[in-house]
Amino acid sequence: MMTLDEFNTLSPEEKTSVAVNGNFIDVRLEKGLKVALYSHPDFYAEVFYDGDNNRITRCRAFTALSSLAAYVKLGQTNT
Repeated sequence: MMTLDEFNTLSPEEKTSVAVNGNFIDVRLEKGLKVALYSHPDFYAEVFYDGDNNRITRCRAFTALSSLAAYVKLGQTNT
């Protein structure tokens, strides 16, 4: 099991590989990029994808639950 500190020491390519092997949760849009959220036992990871150029631009990981607010879809109801 990898910790957030261990994740942060990885190369960009390694971060992407680890991130996408988590449990996929959701995707959102930010400044023209698709941002995919994955959960890991000790942290969450986001993968930023530029569809126009077909490339991953960056990955970031975090533990703060407040960072999940970007995935809350206001105004939607479950029916």
